[in-house]
Amino acid sequence: MKPTNVRWGVITLLFFATTINYLDRTNLSVALPKIAQNFHWGPAAVGAISSAFLLSYALLQVPVGALIDRLGTKVTYIWSVIIWSLASMATAIANSFGMLYVFRLILGVGEAPAFPAATKTAADWIPRKQRGIATGFFTAGVNMGSAVALPLVAWIVTDFGWKTSFVVTGLIGFVWLIFWLVFYKDRNVNPRVNEAERALIEAGTENAAVEEQKVPFGQLLARKSTWGLVLGYFCQIYIMYVFITWLPSYLVSARHMSLLKTGIYGMLPFMFGAVFAFLGGVVSDKWVRANRNGRKYAMVIGLLFGAAVIPAVFVSAWAWALVFLTIAESGIMFSNGAAWGACSEIAPRGQTASVASMQNFGGNVGGYLAPLITGILVQASGNFVFALVLSGVIAVLGAIFYFTLLPASKTTEVYGDRAQSTLGA
Repeated sequence: MKPTNVRWGVITLLFFATTINYLDRTNLSVALPKIAQNFHWGPAAVGAISSAFLLSYALLQVPVGALIDRLGTKVTYIWSVIIWSLASMATAIANSFGMLYVFRLILGVGEAPAFPAATKTAADWIPRKQRGIATGFFTAGVNMGSAVALPLVAWIVTDFGWKTSFVVTGLIGFVWLIFWLVFYKDRNVNPRVNEAERALIEAGTENAAVEEQKVPFGQLLARKSTWGLVLGYFCQIYIMYVFITWLPSYLVSARHMSLLKTGIYGMLPFMFGAVFAFLGGVVSDKWVRANRNGRKYAMVIGLLFGAAVIPAVFVSAWAWALVFLTIAESGIMFSNGAAWGACSEIAPRGQTASVASMQNFGGNVGGYLAPLITGILVQASGNFVFALVLSGVIAVLGAIFYFTLLPASKTTEVYGDRAQSTLGA
């Protein structure tokens, strides 16, 4: 009997959820030049409002992971999408810094479960030998959402005003929710999954005896590998959020582009980043079969390419700046696609969301600091030089954290004719 492919339909749903998730996050970044002009905000205020979302998002990561492991992903996603979509739409009524800040905090509450839930869903549905491809695919939605947001929101803001853009992007989440409610069921009760696909999935999971052993939270946090994920992801997400929150403003103010031109050309780093997020998953799957450090090497190499943000500062032509920024974002997302595969490998069975939430907490502390520090440095110096050079240095630090703290794979599993191992503690 030929296996069905319901698992890839599930991953496609996760890809679109991630795309919409980042569309709603990036909306503010594209609209901020107009919003800041209307409210007379300086760079420091812009950085503070950009960080608001990540404050609540990061603080909720660890408790949300344990909640997802208890409640399951279907119910969690339903409430998550409802809250973040309503928060996005409510932004349209904000008429002060305080109101906008509160709505961004609520957006962070709604989106907090998204990545831990997606990682747990992929771990439940995808055999380990295909997990890098799967996580790379849905992770590509990070940059796809940002790529869609730039031209779409720039057009809406230019023709209809910034308030309309938040209503439109918020409504898209409810469209996705309809598909989730209709098509998603847990694999053990999903009538569209045949026995061949179910056997394929179950054959690629961890040993059953190991799966039943729950690791206490404190022991998970004490693992060297967990800290490798947390610190490396801190650096990844720091530079990612410099792009997400400041790239439109950088192109408008430092490279003197119009908002519409920014919407067109500014999407290039995110489009390439989406492709390289998927490639990070695919390539790391291949490399880890050939070398026990393969997954780690992919994460390290991607972050080293992220340092290309530094020469972007010093070239005079905006086209060359965009080339270097695209290389940097592509490298960061290549590392990102591999990182989520590593996360699902490290986690004990049934605790994937808990480990993913630890990684995501560390990452989004970096994400919270990135727009805030960038805004302070831009306001203090009057340019983006120090802020972007710092981002490149942090990318290199992330590569060092991954290389020194993540171990080689330890527990052997056989995939076809090649030996594969999971990353040890």
